[in-house]
Amino acid sequence: EEDPCPLGYLGAKGADIQMEVIALDSRDAARPVSDGDGVDIIMPPQGGRVIFLGVRATNLSACAVQLTGSLRDTESGRVMAESRTVNLKPTGDGWGASVDADISTFANVGVCPNNWSGRNLFDEDYEIAVQVRDREGRTAKQVRQVRPACNEPEFEVECRCVCKHGYILGEACE
Repeated sequence: EEDPCPLGYLGAKGADIQMEVIALDSRDAARPVSDGDGVDIIMPPQGGRVIFLGVRATNLSACAVQLTGSLRDTESGRVMAESRTVNLKPTGDGWGASVDADISTFANVGVCPNNWSGRNLFDEDYEIAVQVRDREGRTAKQVRQVRPACNEPEFEVECRCVCKHGYILGEACE
């Protein structure tokens, strides 16, 4: 049957989806995330602070991939998540990925203002999860232990203010 996706099928049909977690850093570069890595807390165009979680994946159609990213406070169990439908950009090796230059291809997980976690969002251990679901309903998911960080020098002070435990909306950040 013809794949209606103009970007084509990535990898082998019928094989299990393989994936790796990537995140955008403060220099707008996507990089793989391993257990124990830092992830940058970034000021997006829509305001607040987010962690941009994306994916490299194979053995699925590049089009209409449901991407879900989340950050979990492992102490309280509370979760912030965002889900969106994305097209993965083929990378020429049978894989496709979220695109560095296009933040809409990443889950924009809103983490600050921090009115949800029982501790600071930065320099503490949290858990991220990234899941993909293809048009046939097949899924793959990976979880990583990470340390979010305020790594945008020009926004550092405000980041450490709005992402701290106990921040109150509208509070002045010096």
